[in-house]
Amino acid sequence: MKVSVIIPAYNTADMLSACLDSVISQSMTDWECIVVNDGSSDNTAEVLERYSAQDNRIKVITQDNAGVSAARNRGLDEATGEFVTFIDSDDYIDSGYFEQALSVIYRTDASMLISGYVEERKSASGDVISRFSSRMPHSYIPDAEDTYILRRNQCAALLFDTSASYWGYIRNWFRLAAIKKSGLRFDSSLKYNEDRSFTLHYLAAGPHDAVNTVFNRPNYHYVLRSGSAMNQGFNPNHLIELEAFKNLCKLERKFFRDRRLNIAIRHAGLVRKFYLTGLAMRMGRYDSAVAEKMERIERDMLSLRDFLPPYASCSRVMMKRWLQNKKHRLSHIFKK
Repeated sequence: MKVSVIIPAYNTADMLSACLDSVISQSMTDWECIVVNDGSSDNTAEVLERYSAQDNRIKVITQDNAGVSAARNRGLDEATGEFVTFIDSDDYIDSGYFEQALSVIYRTDASMLISGYVEERKSASGDVISRFSSRMPHSYIPDAEDTYILRRNQCAALLFDTSASYWGYIRNWFRLAAIKKSGLRFDSSLKYNEDRSFTLHYLAAGPHDAVNTVFNRPNYHYVLRSGSAMNQGFNPNHLIELEAFKNLCKLERKFFRDRRLNIAIRHAGLVRKFYLTGLAMRMGRYDSAVAEKMERIERDMLSLRDFLPPYASCSRVMMKRWLQNKKHRLSHIFKK
């Protein structure tokens, strides 16, 4: 088996058919599709029963609602492919997605591939409001058309590069043997950006000279709809997400020891903090408890003592000044 695709599904019966149809239509046929029904209360189970009867490559697992991370972990437990990738149940893919991704992986001997995507924002009625394609920073030079080969630390920094499209929405291909060997799991405490945390842990567990490839061709359609997890406004889970940036800094210190990566993580944390602060204020949820936690998180991101790595001591003043300047600029942007 070449590819295991894992799809967590929770109350997406009205969009699940489009997702599964796009998988079935793949030009490359050596795949298994593991759909984890995460305690859906709509007609998701009926849709899955119909598709699994139609195509025996579609395997359905049903569990009590435990969240997207737990659903992906359950899928990893059942996966048998050489490579594993993930699709959200309200997204869909082009017919050449599997074949083209595998071609790039084999050509570059990649440990991991990050796929390009199209972000589509849709109204409650399903109409596309806006659409844009992923982009790479200008400082990255392609090895071939739409293909970028990155060192481990380069790839890790890309996950937090706020000038690129890849720092938030990540659709990756992993080698299943590497996941199994390292015992990697999605963090069930995170409701947002759990895929980025998983990816950084995957890179940390791999060899320093591993090849990682970005295939910036928009074959994956990332759909943002009304009511999706990313569009539900500010809630307490966002504070857990922000706290996780501290753990990512610690991971950088232990496995990467890269000054630019450290500052990229902290900058991304600040950007996210200012965005969520504005969101909470607009929704009337910025009370004293939230304000106190936000201020502590900001202090952590600017901290010299706790989070700047010792190998960056020669540049601590410069890094502090740079981050504070970014903080000043961000505060003006998000107050507009």
